[in-house]
Amino acid sequence: MDDASSDLIKETLYRQMLSTVSHDLKTPLATIIGSLEVCTLLEAKLSEEKRRTLISSALSEAYRLDKFITNILDMAKLESGAVAPRPELTHLTPLIRDSITRLGPLKDRGDIRLHNLGGDSFMTDGMLLSRVIGLIIENALKHTGTAPVVDIDYGVNEAGVFVHVRDHGPGVPEDKMRAIFSKYTRLKKQDQQTAGTGLGLSIAEQIMALLGGRVELKNHPESGAVFSLLISA
Repeated sequence: MDDASSDLIKETLYRQMLSTVSHDLKTPLATIIGSLEVCTLLEAKLSEEKRRTLISSALSEAYRLDKFITNILDMAKLESGAVAPRPELTHLTPLIRDSITRLGPLKDRGDIRLHNLGGDSFMTDGMLLSRVIGLIIENALKHTGTAPVVDIDYGVNEAGVFVHVRDHGPGVPEDKMRAIFSKYTRLKKQDQQTAGTGLGLSIAEQIMALLGGRVELKNHPESGAVFSLLISA
């Protein structure tokens, strides 16, 4: 590849990043500002129900904005080599539950079901693995309809650690299974309306590599996609 082609690719990626990040940061911020302005300007005229709705909307978008910024900062740290795992004794069940709690209001959007298939303790960087699990669950909740169901099979055995996160959506087209791990990538046109920087799965893959593991993706025979987090013994 010559220098001109390389520069063109870099410029295209830069423009894609700038467009995506600008849109996805400004959209929740506009909702937050709008909701709080209405509360301030019309405070005396608002019913208690309307006031609660506006505050709830602002809070929900504030959580969303926080996630966007966190993802951008995490990607910058990963790409600069500033993240180093710190292994410690980790217990998988409380780690997964903590990952779910950290999702905030998003966790209440669907039904998250945990299935411990045996084993629970191992050595890894619990904070980094918790971050990955949260990103994978968040992806499942956001892209599988209005009342998503997410099944999480997990455990520790002689082969190592496994966490399988299955949604019950339409699955992922076979020719797009690698693309969704690329930065700022969304599969469908309508996904451009789904708030998110498109960084989550890329961050998850990079962190798993740091932990000596990997992320695998396949479609379930019945329905939905299955993301598997695997760390060999």
